[in-house]
Amino acid sequence: MGDFQIGDTVQITGATMTGNVGTVVHFDDERGKILVRVTDQTQNYFTAAELKKFSA
Repeated sequence: MGDFQIGDTVQITGATMTGNVGTVVHFDDERGKILVRVTDQTQNYFTAAELKKFSA
């Protein structure tokens, strides 16, 4: 979806979980959302506009 692929490391820039870094794990094409896993127990859906590729 967009410039993102499963396995990409991204930083969240949206209103929820801002600044967290996680991994793209799933695309929900029907809703236009990307599932990002931050920890083993924390994940959330975001739009592509709420994410940017992370570089250390």
